[in-house]
Amino acid sequence: MKFPYPVLLAILLTGCNKKAHIEFTGTATGVKNGVFIVKTTGDSAIFGENIKDGKFSIAQKTLNHPGYYTLDVTDADNKDEHNPFEVYLADGKYNIETEAGKLDKYPRITSPSKIQDQLSAFYVLAGNMSADARQQVLKINKELNDKYAQLSPDAYNNLLAKLQENQAKMRDVDAIAFKQFLKQYPQSEISAHIMSKLDYEGDPVTYYAIFKTLTPAAQNSDEGKDIDDKLTHLINLVAGKKAPALQGNTPDGKPFDLKSINKKVIVVDFWKAGNELSRKNHDQIKSLVVQEEVQKNVAFISVSLDSKSDWWTGALKDDKLNWTQISDLKGNDSPNAANYNITEIPSYYILDGQWNIIAPKVEAKGIEFEVSQYLKKHR
Repeated sequence: MKFPYPVLLAILLTGCNKKAHIEFTGTATGVKNGVFIVKTTGDSAIFGENIKDGKFSIAQKTLNHPGYYTLDVTDADNKDEHNPFEVYLADGKYNIETEAGKLDKYPRITSPSKIQDQLSAFYVLAGNMSADARQQVLKINKELNDKYAQLSPDAYNNLLAKLQENQAKMRDVDAIAFKQFLKQYPQSEISAHIMSKLDYEGDPVTYYAIFKTLTPAAQNSDEGKDIDDKLTHLINLVAGKKAPALQGNTPDGKPFDLKSINKKVIVVDFWKAGNELSRKNHDQIKSLVVQEEVQKNVAFISVSLDSKSDWWTGALKDDKLNWTQISDLKGNDSPNAANYNITEIPSYYILDGQWNIIAPKVEAKGIEFEVSQYLKKHR
């Protein structure tokens, strides 16, 4: 059948503008009083319903944009620590089932979406394999945040060691689960997306090898290209690799000379004068600098990613920073930022006296731990 052009155009436009519709039913066994909520990846709630006697439902609603969202099921009577779950929402009916007493486990989701089927396959597998480690990470992080001021240095360092151990377990298990997922879905259209949610930066060598097994379409997707770009840099920034040279001048205008640094350990601090957190963290560095063992064995180098000299030197004066300071005043375009893959400020690297990387991308609260651990092994 042929349609007149105006009619055909109207039909096409109607088809292009057709919105998806979605509805939810759910069972949360054991939850007498809770909430089911769906949010955008930007954390804006779009759907929600109270859970009563383990049941909830949301009648058909308009879904403006099929895509990735998060959902969560909470129990008002039994607080637990878990993160919301990633889901893919599209046109159709979704049934959500949680396991009694285990709201931290990825729920069983029945839907018409093949993408959601793949998400469920991976997250259920990874969740089952790393459940204990994930719970430990949540528990330790909570203890670190809640009891930070009360912990002794030794107790704090012991918790950090446990945290790193469990994070490493999660990373290893996630890699194994991802490999198994790829065997089940070798042509997965969302493999790069799933990988983007994993801690691939924590083990770039392993994950780069996995990345190379993804389909060309996945590798060339926007997320795939981003992962490739990061891993290409990161495989040269792992422990044991030679650290990139630092470029720039000291505040008196003289070129930085790495030969002037002669310590067992070097802490490199990437910061900006306009970044409140990085300047606040300098107080922590000051508390380390005055320690006798640190003075003897550790050098600190703060690398400013500012673009204006007066901002940089003004902050140095205001904060009374008395260790090595350098900047090339190229801001975010600094080769230092590119060479060290600095994507957030502040960032810290721990190096040995030969400029080999001991630990990349360390959190501020982990600097003292990494330094003390290295010095214990190299007395």
